[in-house]
Amino acid sequence: MGFLEILLEAVYPSGIYCISCGSMIDSSRDYALCDSCMERFHWVGAKTCDVCGKILADDYGHRLCWDCRQFGHDFDKGYTCVQYGLLERGVLMDYKYRGKSYIGRKLGQILYDRMEAEDVEYDLIVPVPMHERRRADRGYNQAEVMARVMAGKKNVPCAQGMLIRKKATEAMKGLGFVERYENMQNVFAVSPENHYTIAGKRILLVDDIYTTGSTLDACSRVLKEAGAAAVYVLTFACGANVPPAEMRQHL
Repeated sequence: MGFLEILLEAVYPSGIYCISCGSMIDSSRDYALCDSCMERFHWVGAKTCDVCGKILADDYGHRLCWDCRQFGHDFDKGYTCVQYGLLERGVLMDYKYRGKSYIGRKLGQILYDRMEAEDVEYDLIVPVPMHERRRADRGYNQAEVMARVMAGKKNVPCAQGMLIRKKATEAMKGLGFVERYENMQNVFAVSPENHYTIAGKRILLVDDIYTTGSTLDACSRVLKEAGAAAVYVLTFACGANVPPAEMRQHL
């Protein structure tokens, strides 16, 4: 644990309050979630999309989610931990926009345990990068905090400087599938000093949330172009398996 993590632990002890509802808990809870929130979170179950890992309902009649039945992806396989609901949204909002970076240590533990349940080997963990201006405003990259936790537990490198974000983009909220795809064109690049380390490597790409996959696809494309043997993607949360709004009106 680094100095910043030690300081955060002293200011915000991770074993006292639930990261979701704020109720008091004991220090034995790895994820800092109370019993009620643990039960109410929409955890990944047995049925997930074979491509992106989005959570599927038991009575859903396909092996692929709606998006993956319509569109291809540039990564090899995706995994997630929870479906994005009200409680999950609250935790991510606190983590990303309310300065509670310590929550990332708990989410990193959840991500690590999720991948330990899968038969997947990877050589590097790469967090999705933020634009420097946005990172300076927030003070941290939420994907990087989680990725560092995973790397320490798995004993594999966290290559936080491997991908760079060349330009800022407009917020994805409210954008449709095509708009999201266009918004991510020519946004990411592999840093020149890291090109030689990618060839033949199996990479786990980490982010906080998966919606349509446009950001993760854009990152995966440049990693594959640089010689990555495989790119797996892992997020804490994913959107629901429903058609985009612009398509639902035609169904």
